[in-house]
Amino acid sequence: MFDHLFDWIKAVLGDKYKYSRGMWVDHASLSDEFICALHQAGGMAPDVDDRRPRYRLILLGPSNGREHTIQVQSDMDSLAQAALGDTVPCGAASVRAAGEPMGPGYTTENRAWFSLDLEVLY
Repeated sequence: MFDHLFDWIKAVLGDKYKYSRGMWVDHASLSDEFICALHQAGGMAPDVDDRRPRYRLILLGPSNGREHTIQVQSDMDSLAQAALGDTVPCGAASVRAAGEPMGPGYTTENRAWFSLDLEVLY
């Protein structure tokens, strides 16, 4: 499931982001990069054959780049909108945003970030 959702996110965002399974490790080679981190976040117990795992998605702009806040927000809004459409990861019945995007926030490195919880119905 994780891999299918990750591939779906990459299809929506494209090559603009560096992708991380779970927490990213910030270092100098990433300072000018946009980062997308996906974390598995549990979810409800399976109901018969239905599984509804939740994932937390975090998008971050480049270091010392508060000016990228609007771009990161726009990309997150695109993902939230895609989660309401018909295109879903392989094997999934639907992807739904479990709420609205949260942010902006700023890391110690001054990266603008937004997060969104997604629920996937398998």
